[in-house]
Amino acid sequence: MRKIIFVFLLFVSFHAWSQQAEIKGMVGRAKDRLPLSGANIINLSRLTGTITNTSGYFRLPAAPGDTLLISFLGYKSYKMKVDSADFGVFHKIYLQQEPIVLQEVVIRGHELTGVLPVDLALLPVQKPPKINLHLDLLFGDTTANGFTRLNDALRKISDPVGMLYNFFSAHGKDIRKLKRLKERDEVYSMLTRRFDRKILSELLHIPPEEVYRVLQWCDYDEQFLRSASDMQILEALKQCYEQHRPVMERK
Repeated sequence: MRKIIFVFLLFVSFHAWSQQAEIKGMVGRAKDRLPLSGANIINLSRLTGTITNTSGYFRLPAAPGDTLLISFLGYKSYKMKVDSADFGVFHKIYLQQEPIVLQEVVIRGHELTGVLPVDLALLPVQKPPKINLHLDLLFGDTTANGFTRLNDALRKISDPVGMLYNFFSAHGKDIRKLKRLKERDEVYSMLTRRFDRKILSELLHIPPEEVYRVLQWCDYDEQFLRSASDMQILEALKQCYEQHRPVMERK
């Protein structure tokens, strides 16, 4: 009987330990294997996080089934699904640098004769751009920066309640979950320092362009969307949600 009790207690202790175990590892650059100091590691399942030290090392509590997000500004993020075999292993995670796309600018010169009528005749005449009426007029024109410019006239005559209702019905749970974040939490601190929307997008399961579209319906201007931190964007979403919740509940 004592042996059975001992085995049972041993099993319970091991189970409790496994639920509170830590994932340990190092984050570095894939190009040269050098460590990345200050990389963000977030447990998306538990809203806990940490950053790598000067040697790129980190340790973060996790349990089997949790999802970890490893990110660093200027590098592609990496997601790790925690398995029971991941405990007790030192993980080496190398991030790929994101390519920087530089637009090529072609400058063409024109030889001038000094005679104004002749020079004017030599200048190329650009045809006006062809205008296509597209559904983008209804849903906004998304630029390369991920911002959405809405037509003011359509904004005035369109009713945003339906669109906001669908958005917050699908994502309201994630937004409410993030309301638990406190200023002392590491994830909260990360969001105040980040401006690239990567972590926020993963936490909310929402593409950045969709967040921008909703906030523009809530009267946030493009300047705010460009300059706000991820935490400010989250606070704006929560405020928009609270403002429209009574209307959506009556819908």
